[in-house]
Amino acid sequence: MDNKKTATEVLAYLIFVMESNLSELISAEHKNEYIMGSWEACIECLEIIGHWSQAKEFGLNYNPEIKFNIS
Repeated sequence: MDNKKTATEVLAYLIFVMESNLSELISAEHKNEYIMGSWEACIECLEIIGHWSQAKEFGLNYNPEIKFNIS
């Protein structure tokens, strides 16, 4: 099965997945070490993807730590 995607398609999908994961993490009742570590990893991924020249065109025009505040 050859399901190859372009870099743009992969990055757009990754933004979607990270945002979905962060939404789930911030809605968790108990914020344990696993939740906090996962949150940090997703935030860092979005911050790195934010350096992509087309990030804003794919909705990444915000500060992930503010939008997905877990405190």
